[in-house]
Order: sequence, then structure tokens, then C-alpha cells
Amino acid sequence: MNRNKVVVGSVTAAAVALTSGLVAAPAHADGWKPGIEIQESKSRVKAVGPGFTLRMTKHGIRTTVDEDEFGDPSTGNPIQRTSIDMAGRTLRPFECDNGTYTIKSGKFDRTLRVSTTEKRPLPYSPEFAVAFPGVLSPFLGVIDGTVTNAQGETLRVLVSDLAHEELTKDSFTSTSPIHGYFVDSSGKIRDRISLIGRFKSGRNGENARHWIEDRGTCRQIVDLAWGPLSKQSVATGPLFVLPFKSPLIVPDKTP
Repeated sequence: MNRNKVVVGSVTAAAVALTSGLVAAPAHADGWKPGIEIQESKSRVKAVGPGFTLRMTKHGIRTTVDEDEFGDPSTGNPIQRTSIDMAGRTLRPFECDNGTYTIKSGKFDRTLRVSTTEKRPLPYSPEFAVAFPGVLSPFLGVIDGTVTNAQGETLRVLVSDLAHEELTKDSFTSTSPIHGYFVDSSGKIRDRISLIGRFKSGRNGENARHWIEDRGTCRQIVDLAWGPLSKQSVATGPLFVLPFKSPLIVPDKTP
């Protein structure tokens, strides 16, 4: 099989060597496969999904996409790539323990494949289905930009925004991790995002279970724009985790 490798972003050699100090997300006793495997520490993140790998440190983000394996090519749906320039936009700021950060510059690069155009089950709202048609299997988003805080400091912001949704004849599952670093001029990580949304239900929404794991220092509760079901959702800056109210839990601390 011909394998087309695409590498996005840059990172130092130290960032590539993510071989120690990483803690894997917990396994699920009921056999649920999360779709994206996450390993993280306070200074490193590695994510492996269907056909892609992402590595991130305070020095940068590196993603590798295997186009022959990204998502489910058998659907016939193409890989989609878009880039959003965030400069000059009015975006919700990031609220963190050590500051509030407003985006000043940067790009939000997104790579995705839609596996099916069928609707997600409740509590995903009908309005959300209109705004985001199609089950994302997967979604790979990265941000590399700058932010300012209330004191006028400029920091670098690095964010990975991922998702993998799977709709089968019996179930719907979603894993939605967001990780990020706010790095000051001395190279110190001032704040970090670690929010992992998890959802599982029957195909029609029966027996739904969902929660968000928070191992970082950035989160906020917001009313999203997709109807009453999207009120009181967990977000970080302009990014949401799950588009409905979900329990926020704090697992064991990440080393």
C-alpha cells in the first residue's frame, strides 16, 4: 500500500523524544475503545489516533498524518483541511488559574474526515447538528499563536484540539481531548490546558454516560450557541469540549 506521510509544524529534538514521564489515560473496563490514546505529563503530550500522531511540548507541536489510514478511508469521504487566521477576531479569552489570555495572533489548522452524515444522539442538540454536520472520525486541530494577559504580557499559546466520534449500529462514542500550554518569555509554562471529554451511549442516546477529565489549570463554563441543550458547557477560550453540560472531574494529578 502506498503511504503518503504529511508532517505539520515544527518542534525541537527534545520535544520529539516523548519516551518518559508520560501517563496514559485510564483503560475502560467495559471494552470501550476511546479512539484517541492520550499520554501526558505537565510538560509533554502525545496523542495517537486513527492515522495520525501528535506530539506537543512548550517548544512546539508536531503532527504526522498517514493519508491512507486517517480515519476510515473506506467511507469514500475525503480528508478535509482548513486553516483559520485568528488575528483580529473577537474570540472568547482563555480563563486560567494564573491569568486570562486573549488571542492576538495565530492560526487554527484543522484536518478531519467525516465518517457518516447521520446525526449524533441526544444530548447533542439539533442546532449543533446543523452547525457541525457529520460524525468526525477523526478531527485534528492545532493552534500556534500569541496571547496577551491583563498585565499586557505576550505569551506563546500552543493548543491541540482533537476528537474522534464513532457511530455504529449499536452505539455512539466520542473522545474529545484539548491540551495546551501558555509559555512566557522566559520559557516557563504559565498555565496548561488538559480537558478530555468522554461520551458513550446507545445509538439513539439511551444509557448515555459523559464526563470531562480536568488535569490542567484552564477551564470555564459557558452558554454555547446551539440551543438550550448547549447551555452550561465546559470550554477553554474559544474551544468547547462537549457541547452540553457534563460532570467535570479531577483525576489523580499528572506528574
